[in-house]
Amino acid sequence: MVTATITLSDGGPCKVKRLGIFDMDNVGPALVGPFAYTVKMADGKEVEVAYELGNITRPPQHPGIPENEIEEGTPTWHALLDYQTYTMAVAHERNRILSMIDHIMEKSRYIVESALSEEDIERIHTKDDYLAVLRAALVPELTPEVLADTFRNHFNAYFQGKEIFEALERVTPGSGGYAAIKVWEINTMTTHGYKEEEWADLTLAERARKVAAAKLPDLLESLERDKQHKEMAARHAHSA
Repeated sequence: MVTATITLSDGGPCKVKRLGIFDMDNVGPALVGPFAYTVKMADGKEVEVAYELGNITRPPQHPGIPENEIEEGTPTWHALLDYQTYTMAVAHERNRILSMIDHIMEKSRYIVESALSEEDIERIHTKDDYLAVLRAALVPELTPEVLADTFRNHFNAYFQGKEIFEALERVTPGSGGYAAIKVWEINTMTTHGYKEEEWADLTLAERARKVAAAKLPDLLESLERDKQHKEMAARHAHSA
């Protein structure tokens, strides 16, 4: 078990247990995503669209007519739909914020209870106390931003003039999905023969360089394969 000693606001030392690098992954209730609704396009296809509450300057108003008296397809009916969608989005956003608060509180409680002794928990009185515990207990997360900086600054990695993550956004997605960077990190850690505790001892920059070096060839190969597939599809479409 790795521990660090910090000084709390009462002036005394406090031992903080460092949590496992992936301990926080499943802590806290699931976060609620943004509100989305279905729109039928002119060609009949239905598309799910995120509702941007921040772009609403004048909230839709109820038409002021009993809903059972409104004829479907009329301007009043569309005004009612706009109002109902807006009210659902507002309620959803309220629930999303509450779920975020619950998520943060649960994670905070887990960190304190897992990293400190019962006696030291009673000594956490200020924001600075909590932040000091946080810094000592948590292994810095490898984020897309950190990895993007590493691709750019340490490997000068680009594809068709675009930075790697920007280029990846244009790749045609498959039907699956997963937390890619987390999987990349676990695979890199395992391939290099590190135990989780040893991997957590590395600095964030060291972890980022190892993951970037391990994944860059695969990513460039995927980008090239996607490029060739799109070029082939374009040629077939042109010749049809």
